[in-house]
Amino acid sequence: MPDEIKEWKWLSDQVWLDLLEPMLLEDSALADRAAKLWHHLLVQIESGPEGVTNAAVCLENALRLTFPFTTTYQTCMILFQESLGDDFPTKDNSLEVLSEAIVRVRRRP
Repeated sequence: MPDEIKEWKWLSDQVWLDLLEPMLLEDSALADRAAKLWHHLLVQIESGPEGVTNAAVCLENALRLTFPFTTTYQTCMILFQESLGDDFPTKDNSLEVLSEAIVRVRRRP
């Protein structure tokens, strides 16, 4: 039961209001564009498998474009920049690169 409650929180109006209200209150034209996007996604999903794929691609693009605004992106950029240092050892595995960068960033004063 707890998992069902957690899932419904993601589907609630409050999640959408928390995300969209600050942006949409300022610009009704932006609200109109968002409404058209939501409508387009619904039409795509309801149209069948190809439409579902199109909607998924659209959401994947939204996720990719949201990433630079997250704190995770900022942290990743710091680690990436650390890995570009001349004294940074060559690593074949990206997890090894991240691990080494984390260690070096944590050592900083």
